[in-house]
Amino acid sequence: MLPPFRAVILDLDGLLLDTEPTYRRAWRQTAAELGFDFTEDLARRLEGQSIDAVARILSDAFGPGFDFETFHRLSARRWHQWVEAHGIPVKPGYGRLMEVLRRRRIPYLLATNSQRRYAVKCLTLAGIAADFPVIVSRDDVTAGKPEPEIYLRACETLALPPAQCLAVEDSLPGILAAHRAGTQPVLVTDGNLDRHGDALENRLVARYPSLERLADCLDRTITRYLR
Repeated sequence: MLPPFRAVILDLDGLLLDTEPTYRRAWRQTAAELGFDFTEDLARRLEGQSIDAVARILSDAFGPGFDFETFHRLSARRWHQWVEAHGIPVKPGYGRLMEVLRRRRIPYLLATNSQRRYAVKCLTLAGIAADFPVIVSRDDVTAGKPEPEIYLRACETLALPPAQCLAVEDSLPGILAAHRAGTQPVLVTDGNLDRHGDALENRLVARYPSLERLADCLDRTITRYLR
């Protein structure tokens, strides 16, 4: 059972939308074009990171011959071409989650490490932009996740103290940011973050294998506290 809460803050990439494979595809192809080896380990290190962190990690991995601005321009072009042709799917259980949030009248908003223009494009391509009138993005803060600023700004927007907000994430940077902000971190993952062990578990109030399981628990929690 979840602890008491008054609002839900949601991550975007990898949690609500299956965007991570589209980014990895564009990054891998662009790296190969430029003569660099984009490994699976490197791809995992980029999960949930902001654009400035991506630049730093790739520059460290590829060395002084790597030009991130060129890489970013080429990979962004590839990414746009791919998602415009193929769309972006929502993650399983998304519909159930939104149904519970609306029926229970739970305040919610989006807090993403993505730049706003990418977040809006992803939401639009997935057909769910109307579900998120309020977005806190990387553009709204000076430091992205794993720093806490995005979550602190989200709580200010909700006019609630962090301890009264659930922060739902799928990545280590997101969980670290949520924990540092003083929110109640909730992890939704299929198990691909088990390698982080105690770095995650010691910071979580709950963990679920899917959005549908999260939605069911939100529904039960609200029912319990209404008794």
